[in-house]
Amino acid sequence: MSSSHDARVLVAVSSNTPSGFGADVVDAIESSLDATVLHKRGAVATEFLRELGPTLDCVVVISCRSDCVENLASAAGEVPLLVYGDEVPSVPVDEVIAGDGGTDLLARRVSERIERERERNALEEANAKLSALNTYTEELTGCQSVDEVSDTVVSAVTGALGHGRCVLALRKDDEFYPYGHTFDGELNVRLHIDEGVVGRTFRTGETQIVDDYDSDPDQARDIPQVRSIVSVPVGDVAVLQVTTDRRAAFDRRDAEFIEIIGSHAAEALARLQREADLRVERDRLHYFFDGIESPAVYVESTDGDEPVLTEVNTAYEALFGSEDIERPVSVAFPTDTERELFGSDGPDEVTHCELTRETADGPVDLTVGVVPIPLSGIETAAFGLYAANAEFP
Repeated sequence: MSSSHDARVLVAVSSNTPSGFGADVVDAIESSLDATVLHKRGAVATEFLRELGPTLDCVVVISCRSDCVENLASAAGEVPLLVYGDEVPSVPVDEVIAGDGGTDLLARRVSERIERERERNALEEANAKLSALNTYTEELTGCQSVDEVSDTVVSAVTGALGHGRCVLALRKDDEFYPYGHTFDGELNVRLHIDEGVVGRTFRTGETQIVDDYDSDPDQARDIPQVRSIVSVPVGDVAVLQVTTDRRAAFDRRDAEFIEIIGSHAAEALARLQREADLRVERDRLHYFFDGIESPAVYVESTDGDEPVLTEVNTAYEALFGSEDIERPVSVAFPTDTERELFGSDGPDEVTHCELTRETADGPVDLTVGVVPIPLSGIETAAFGLYAANAEFP
């Protein structure tokens, strides 16, 4: 299908031309472009163009009167203006098509001009949407909760892309439920992963563009306000859908923009899940930390600076005291060995070393084992365990 399909073209003639003048041009453009052609005369054509120019794709002037062309050119703005005739007008126009080429040539030139203009407009629109999306994708990288991710996704769809209806459906076990959406009221709908367009999107892992939901084989329920759908997988945890009540409203370009949001949302949700898993693991380690009888410490750096002695257990406090808590590693530990093990450049894997520490009862020979802990957003995190007369694997 030509990109000039459904175009709106104004054919303008001067007021003193015969009433039927230009009818053949109207017929040629209508039949060749399947376009809506408006036929206006004189000042009416100029006023129409001035008021409704943004609704037009092209203007064809078939009058050689210089004042007619001048008036239309001043009112055209960014709408392409073509002159059909044998004389070159005195004012700049987009193109002059000689009359001896016939109306078929004119229709082709109009179609080409509209296609070029629509391609240019589409590129400008795409660039504008990408620029607008940058703000939201940056926000997604910093979201600290699923609620923030959902709100940012919905804002990106409605704000950057200009779509009014969307829903982010999250998966829980074998069902999807609407977590964030722009529909009126509550959406208390749950669909199995084998149901609906959302289920098909999840199972295939591919974007679905639905032109007519009423005839879709996976229609799960009758929704009067939904005719077209773009359904995008968000990792394996969610599906993002944008809908409208117009048939065949979305194309591949629309889907690509929504996929950009979906991919960043998937990364953000995956990061939050990793952080949640790490917190669980960290809590388990702290539980172990609190329960052991040997001296133990925990060091951490959250801002890229030198790690700090954040926590000690009861056994460490009894042997060495607790006055060094919340102090940097270089100050909190008396030996070079400990400062090196617990510092920013400490080991990336479980390591143990021999050292001697002073206590109230005199020097004690110890073996210290260090367990680095990978945590999102934290430069350095590690547990240390002290033991006397012990061998570490």
